[in-house]
Amino acid sequence: MNTLTDVRRRRWALAALALPTLLVAIDISVMGVALPSLARDLHPSAAELLWIIDSYNFLVAGSMLATGAIGDRIGRRRMILICAAVFAAASAVGAFATTPLLVILARAVMGMAGSAIMPASMSLIGVLFTDTKARIQAMGAYMTVFLGGMAVAPFVGGLLLAHFWWGSVFLVGVPVMAVTIAVVPRLLPETRSEQAPRIDLLSTAQSLAAILAIVYALKAWINDGATASVWLTLTAGIVLAALFARRQRRLDNPLLDLSLIGTPAVARTLAALFLTSVIMGGSSLFFNLYLQDVQGLTPLEAAWWTLPQIVLMIAASNLGPWLNRHLPQRTVVLAMLLVMTLGFILYAFLPVTWAGRPLAAAGAALAAFGIGAAFPLLMDHVISAAPPQRAGAGAALAQVSNELGIAVGLTVLGSLGTVVYRARLDLPGTTAAGSVVDGVRDATARGDLHLLAGVRAAFTDACNVVGLAGVAVLLLVLALTRRGHVRSD
Repeated sequence: MNTLTDVRRRRWALAALALPTLLVAIDISVMGVALPSLARDLHPSAAELLWIIDSYNFLVAGSMLATGAIGDRIGRRRMILICAAVFAAASAVGAFATTPLLVILARAVMGMAGSAIMPASMSLIGVLFTDTKARIQAMGAYMTVFLGGMAVAPFVGGLLLAHFWWGSVFLVGVPVMAVTIAVVPRLLPETRSEQAPRIDLLSTAQSLAAILAIVYALKAWINDGATASVWLTLTAGIVLAALFARRQRRLDNPLLDLSLIGTPAVARTLAALFLTSVIMGGSSLFFNLYLQDVQGLTPLEAAWWTLPQIVLMIAASNLGPWLNRHLPQRTVVLAMLLVMTLGFILYAFLPVTWAGRPLAAAGAALAAFGIGAAFPLLMDHVISAAPPQRAGAGAALAQVSNELGIAVGLTVLGSLGTVVYRARLDLPGTTAAGSVVDGVRDATARGDLHLLAGVRAAFTDACNVVGLAGVAVLLLVLALTRRGHVRSD
């Protein structure tokens, strides 16, 4: 009886850990659905649109290691409680924001708070589930919740926007985090590392400053051209990144153990994780904008077209490990990368017509199925390829590669799409040239059907180029995989 009670308590504890993680995952991509509605109210510039999307993701990636270290020192349960409260407060601010800058700041604070929840949760899973088999199952369930959250985000956003204003995608975080604050003290033990190293604030500052400087320079280049200030900011970002890397190699307890990258197998797998995250993160933005601004669907109508993507990603996250028990890991990963490539080939041929809806849905579903099955295998390879005493460092590298890849994808592919859109539209004197959201709003306000058709055609061309970029990146990842960075037995 006691054993059964313990099992049930651990399951409830796992659910308590999964609840805030689900919200963190949803917020990675839900803004893509709300962006057209938000833009109609707040009128952000093209650069502000990208910052609204990726400020959250960059802060999740850039803060994860530092907040994880803080949680080790002050207690993981306490860290989850503090960050849940901060996340809820920032969500409320974002919901009622009246300027694009306030939305960006709210998303950034949410990202910093969310970055602490995952490492603290994973550490607590290790404490709760001491049996190896049970721990693997718990971690699999936890990652399924995370991947499922990213997959269902468009549908959740569509349902909310069908009945409420764009701020509702923020406000949903308040009750979820309130429940988290209520149940976590009752279900989770407090744990901390008695020998946790001192938090390296300089490394944290260097990494965040480097990321934000490089991203700012890229966005400024898209909007203002290659000015002197752009080059200066870009140079500063690169120098800060180099200083960060140099410091990590010299510290006894680095924030990020870069020495693992010296292992060819780990380096190639990290590159594969990063690159696949880049194209998945970037393409998700275009998928939602294409359905709403090119196909003219409401957020809820667009959400229905994401259902195949949701179902296949959740199914694939369980199918990948099953296939790995029956086939060589390299074979499974190669097959899933090919499935992803097929999805991006469909993106490369999206039309402006109604036929683009099933084509876009099929492309997103194939890409989601491929990454859903390959992702846990790539993560496992990084962790297992590292020496046992450095498995935690390997897991941290894998997490950062994934989160940073998503954020970089939103910036790089978002900027690429903006360049193509403006070049194809060729209307520099109008607000329509800012972004597809501006274009649709401008054309609709004027009742200019010719301009509306041009805006939609230009953005479809941008989607096609992003699809081709995704194919090119996946061919590179396939080459890395064939060179043997994934186990063949």
